[in-house]
Amino acid sequence: MTTTAPSVYEIADILRGAHTAVRCYGWSQTEPPAGRGPVHALTAIGIGTVGWGYDPRTILNPHDEALYEATVARVARHLDLHDTDALEAFTAWHDDPERTTDDILHALQDTARGLEGYRTDRVITPTARDVTSVHQGVLLTCYGEDSNYMAIGHITPTLMVTASAECNLHLTGEPLASGWSQDRIERRVWHTWAVHWRDQRGEIWWDVDHDRRTPGAEPVTILPGD
Repeated sequence: MTTTAPSVYEIADILRGAHTAVRCYGWSQTEPPAGRGPVHALTAIGIGTVGWGYDPRTILNPHDEALYEATVARVARHLDLHDTDALEAFTAWHDDPERTTDDILHALQDTARGLEGYRTDRVITPTARDVTSVHQGVLLTCYGEDSNYMAIGHITPTLMVTASAECNLHLTGEPLASGWSQDRIERRVWHTWAVHWRDQRGEIWWDVDHDRRTPGAEPVTILPGD
């Protein structure tokens, strides 16, 4: 199998997925059993690369491995880690006893933002034309391979799940989180703040985990995918 060099936007998408994984599961400096508890940042990058079913014990195919390694290298470059082996350098930084969850979240998100071409003059306030669709009066964006949902505004978990379920049915013809109870899905919902902007191609990107004091930040509600 031949591979091509990943684009900066592919890497940014992976980093966004990794950020969501850490935000959803929590962060750990050790590798937990697959799907159980907080995740190591390298596991989070694996989730961003291949989806929520990623298992660090599984060997990636050449295409996904190239994406994974390029993503780790980009984060190491952003952190000014100059070791010739990006994986070893990032792991050493990651495993520093003084490292914090916020350090990890910022490293993933700030690297993505740099790749996406963030500038303050590109910040926007999203409207209905800037999102995937509108359901139950909620502006919803569906993103990532695992159908994460983001709503503009801080809304109740019940409304978030109801609107996202309608959107998911509209997009895929499938129910949202099949086999999960409404209550279990609602417990995955969280509120945060996001900054949206357009890149030089006109595509919309965003940062999450800001607060109301951040210039251009809008309240958003997040429902992670399966």
